[in-house]
Amino acid sequence: MKSKVILNLLLVIAVTALALFAILRPAEKKDAAARLVDLKRDQVTKIAIERRKGAAMQLEKRGDGWHVTAPFTSRADIGQVDRVLDLTSATAKQKLPREDLARFDLDPPQVKVTLDDRAIAFGRINDITNEQYAASAEAVYLVPPFYGYGIPADAGKLASRKLLADDEVPVAFDFGGYQVKRDDKGHWSTAGAVPGKPATELSQDDFNRWADEWRVTYAVAAEPYKGGAGKQRVTLLFKNGKSVAMQAADADSGFTLLRSDENMLYRFGTQTGRRLMNPNVAAEK
Repeated sequence: MKSKVILNLLLVIAVTALALFAILRPAEKKDAAARLVDLKRDQVTKIAIERRKGAAMQLEKRGDGWHVTAPFTSRADIGQVDRVLDLTSATAKQKLPREDLARFDLDPPQVKVTLDDRAIAFGRINDITNEQYAASAEAVYLVPPFYGYGIPADAGKLASRKLLADDEVPVAFDFGGYQVKRDDKGHWSTAGAVPGKPATELSQDDFNRWADEWRVTYAVAAEPYKGGAGKQRVTLLFKNGKSVAMQAADADSGFTLLRSDENMLYRFGTQTGRRLMNPNVAAEK
């Protein structure tokens, strides 16, 4: 009986010792992940993208957001910019000497991104790890391929497809033959002959939804203007006092709006364009 008590006591001591060892043993050392650039996302004010072929792309952060500055000028698509800025949080566990760059397809690189004055170059994919070689000024790293693949392939993808900027709130529209405007109390009224049913049949909610559609509508595509004027003119006045003139063209192939201040052409579906140009059409949907 006494031997069983001693055996049980030894088992308790052994289990307790193992538990204490598991709790108190030193943590295994893991290699710290290396950051590709020592920048924070909100510190970056300039971006340059260079590929082996095609024009170099440049972006700049201003007070009202990001803008494409080369090879054309426009507001930038914030989603595309965010993908590039994800490089500020990119890390790698494997770090190689910055030597013999050609074997990594880094001399010249497939694409080079410069965030302010920090450059990151991307090369080939490692066949074994399926990671991409990326070089900074200090070393060559192996990183997940989505960083390199997330960089826009051409400048057209960098342009914002949003017709109006966030601070552009329409309060008046002049279509030439008729005008729609909102007074200081938020009440919409029309002057001239609005095509379709009498504008008096439209509710204030109809007008508000129509004006909001101008603010939230995204084009199918946005591109630098290359010539060919639209037939219809429309001038928008915004709450901030700014105004912008546009040229519209409606065709079977689609509807376009040219912003003269940005020299950018925005392409829409035909029905979307007709709703924008007429509150009566918008109210029918």
